[in-house]
Amino acid sequence: MADPEEALSALVVYEDAITRNRAMDICDRLVRKFWSDMEFVFSWWRSDFLRDAQFATEAARVAAGSDLIFFSAHAGRELPSYVETWIETWLPERGKRNGVLVAMIGTVDDQIKGLTPIHVYLREVAQRANMDYLPQVVDAPLNQLNASIETITRRAEKVTSLLDGILHRPVIPTRWGINE
Repeated sequence: MADPEEALSALVVYEDAITRNRAMDICDRLVRKFWSDMEFVFSWWRSDFLRDAQFATEAARVAAGSDLIFFSAHAGRELPSYVETWIETWLPERGKRNGVLVAMIGTVDDQIKGLTPIHVYLREVAQRANMDYLPQVVDAPLNQLNASIETITRRAEKVTSLLDGILHRPVIPTRWGINE
């Protein structure tokens, strides 16, 4: 068994019972796969709790120090503003700490399918936080979706034309000059 001092810390943000159960399934699979090699410490937060300043502050402290951050939510145009505000509070506190951000966005019952603006936002968050980004894009019924760590990793390595365009869009310098 791994030394508890070397435990991987994981923060899970979920929206409701459906998204919590999906996150629990992924986390259970992760623990079963690696239980003999490493210890995990999970912190679970329902997203609407982040409206409360005290909860949001504690969750931000945990997120800043977490090795893994999971978002499990329904598909939509964007995350609720209080969740984005919460993300922006812990993001600068991470420093150059490595980690993984897993985005499990969408369910088979959601009207929006595939890559969503939430995926794009969370990918940018991961990039700013020096984290690897592992998206799960729902385009099949959950019972037919292989949500194993290996599948999520394979999907993360695929780059769609939309994502490729986002990744390779030109960066506009904020300052112009010769001696920058």
